[in-house]
Amino acid sequence: MLRLLHPTPELGASVAVEFAWCLHYIICSQVNNPLLISRGALSTLGLLLMDLARAASGSVDTGLDLLACPVLRCFGNLLAEEGAADAGVRVDFADERIIVAMFILMEFFIQHQPSLVPECLWVLNNLTVKDPGLCTALLSLDLVAPLLQLLPISRVVRILVLTILCNIAEKGPFYCQRLWPGPVLPHMLDILTLSDSEVVGQSLELLQLLFVHQPEAAQDFLQHAGLQALEKHKEEPDLQERIQALQEVALGGSSLVPNALALP
Repeated sequence: MLRLLHPTPELGASVAVEFAWCLHYIICSQVNNPLLISRGALSTLGLLLMDLARAASGSVDTGLDLLACPVLRCFGNLLAEEGAADAGVRVDFADERIIVAMFILMEFFIQHQPSLVPECLWVLNNLTVKDPGLCTALLSLDLVAPLLQLLPISRVVRILVLTILCNIAEKGPFYCQRLWPGPVLPHMLDILTLSDSEVVGQSLELLQLLFVHQPEAAQDFLQHAGLQALEKHKEEPDLQERIQALQEVALGGSSLVPNALALP
């Protein structure tokens, strides 16, 4: 099945699509995903995604999405497989080329099949959640700004983009220094104007990580009326505690605090 995932002139793309969906259903059934990983499924799927990205970069064939959709789901779900580590299976597909491939595919899908952009982001989320090396690759390739440009596409995309940025920020000070200063602040302020509590909550988590690991971020946030932006959500039950915690971190780490809170 893994061999037949690659389209051939003899069998055509339709056979590869059918086998990709079969593999997807097998992975979802949780029969023995560590075995699939040990047999090279991640490498096979990752290489196939890079081939699809090459095709997307030089093609306007919208049929590309027929194979990309199940392959993205297979790859993303195997990356999320908890049992793989427990079984001692080494996930050896850690290559910055897969990061580049995801962005090429997203650029293609924005034009031809926007519904597949979240599938690519789900893969990026699962690549970055545990792998500092791939987080470094994303930063080194200057892909934070293109990632932020995806925010207006949809609510699901906003949540996934923010989650990926949280994956990077939680790796520590070095990663937060690469995120800030930069385009993150204006986008976070824009998100705080929204009424979607889940999206706002994810932005609060990102800001919390940045403030803890990069105190200058808290100062910039305060200087750009960040506290006023938080006021809009202070009465929302799901956000009250997180907003209070964020305010405490921001004020505690800022040189603006003594003057701002000085009593006559």
